[in-house]
Amino acid sequence: MSQEANQIKGILAYITTDKSRYLGGNPLSILAKDENELIAISEAIARAFLAEILKLSTGDVMVIKK
Repeated sequence: MSQEANQIKGILAYITTDKSRYLGGNPLSILAKDENELIAISEAIARAFLAEILKLSTGDVMVIKK
């Protein structure tokens, strides 16, 4: 596998349940009401764009395209 294949091409969405980390803007930022909604939204976006889900230590999620 080439090094280029492991590089992130873009962040499609940042999803959080914490109002203090919701900043809006680009990439798309989504404030989910709870963990279940966070998972459902991130899975739907990842499926639609054939992307990957990256769970952060804060509990937030980034949907990324490699």
